[in-house]
Amino acid sequence: MHRAGELKRVEIVQNAESAVTSVAEKVGPSVVGIRTTYQNTNELFGVQSEGGEGSGIIISSDGYILTNHHVVENALNDRTRKVQSGAKIQVYLPNKIDKPYTAEVKGYDAKTDLAVLKINEKNLNAIEFGNSDELKVGEPAIAIGNPGGLEYMGSVTQGVVSGLNRTVQLDGGRKIRLVQTDAAINPGNSGGALVNIKGQLIGVNTIKMVATGFEGLGFAIPVNDAKKIADELIKNTYISKPYLGISVDQRYTVDVAKENNMPMGVYVADVEILGAAEKAGIQAGDVITKFNNKAVKAYAELEDEKNKFKPGDTVSIEIFRDGKNKTVKVKLGETK
Repeated sequence: MHRAGELKRVEIVQNAESAVTSVAEKVGPSVVGIRTTYQNTNELFGVQSEGGEGSGIIISSDGYILTNHHVVENALNDRTRKVQSGAKIQVYLPNKIDKPYTAEVKGYDAKTDLAVLKINEKNLNAIEFGNSDELKVGEPAIAIGNPGGLEYMGSVTQGVVSGLNRTVQLDGGRKIRLVQTDAAINPGNSGGALVNIKGQLIGVNTIKMVATGFEGLGFAIPVNDAKKIADELIKNTYISKPYLGISVDQRYTVDVAKENNMPMGVYVADVEILGAAEKAGIQAGDVITKFNNKAVKAYAELEDEKNKFKPGDTVSIEIFRDGKNKTVKVKLGETK
């Protein structure tokens, strides 16, 4: 029996233009439009309805949709982790643009800017996953989404993978690795798909992390990271992260350390009451020099080492206090 997928593979080999056309045909049905409506209270005008639009990716045929957290965040209640009262998240399928689905929120993680929605529908066109660990700089990258909102639904832009492992620092010191592309990514593209020439998902487009003032600099969350996070969000509704419970003074530099005859490390400015660090005996003024026997000279390095563990794990931390080194055992807490 002749299958359409085989024909597309032949076209992809033959001709670059028809390859992009084939990719658009294959991936288009898996990229949806998302519209949020929510109420905003204003001192002058009272309660007003507002809204926003973005893109999403069907990740399973039974209605799970991956998008950016910031596409839907104004419709969320962070206390209940559900859609807030008076708000609505609607999903538009490309072949049913006149009949939107009301979506529920399965989970979200503001730190990595990802959210999973669920609509009540079966037999959807789920995207095919690629492998972002195998990406090469210079290979084709195609972005599919709704760059100007739903009016431009299913827009396709073409470029290449411009860079890998671009590390961007988020709020709270956390870092995320991103894929860089010159395929045009605009605000409504957020949550849309970045795919390879086989039409496989290689990244989730995000407009939150952009280099302002630069043309041709778009970013996507690598699919391997996004898939792992999505699976956990579906299961737990949040991402469980190890938590130390300290605040850090970033002004503690090599020069400050030398002047005070102290080692370079992470300067503890404060400890959270009954947090993991305080329970282990860590105090304000301590300098953390090693985390699980690995030297740490900056907060980012401490975070990298900490994030290799799970909440509840016990690790050894070496601190410098009053001219002496001391090792303490810390049972890591949990944060969402």
